[in-house]
Formats: sequence, structure tokens, C-alpha cells
Amino acid sequence: MPTFYQDVEVEVDLDVNDFISCCSREEIDELIYTLKKEGYLINNIIKSEDSILETEFNNTINKIQSNRLRLTNEEDEILRKISSRF
Repeated sequence: MPTFYQDVEVEVDLDVNDFISCCSREEIDELIYTLKKEGYLINNIIKSEDSILETEFNNTINKIQSNRLRLTNEEDEILRKISSRF
């Protein structure tokens, strides 16, 4: 006998703390990634296990990102050349 699926829209009210406490580390990482991607979270979150060099690098990238409209054409071109290597 064939199985039929029907799209059902259900609204569930969840407490944010309850939701997060039930998430695994991977799910929380995915949540943070999605919030950054959608623009709800700035990329300057620093994990406690990051080294000083990683922290400094992330701060530098965040400064560039938040001031990208102030970059000169030459600076923009330099960043494009760097990023094209990856």
C-alpha cells in the first residue's frame, strides 16, 4: 500500500532556553552559523579556546567587514586578490 504525506503547518511556542539546552554542540554551532549568515549575529564572537593570534585575526576581519564601504578601490582589489587564492 502506498504511503501518502501531507504538509502540515504547526506552530509551537518554545522557550529559547529550553530549546538551546536540548541542542548538541554541533546543533548550537549550526545555529550560530545560520544566525551569522542571516545577519542576526556579528562575526566577532570569540570562542574561549581560540588562540591570541586567531582572536586578533578575527577582530581584524570583523573590522574590515564592518567598514567595507570605507575601503578604497586599491584596498578592495587587494582583498579580492587574497580571497581568490582560496
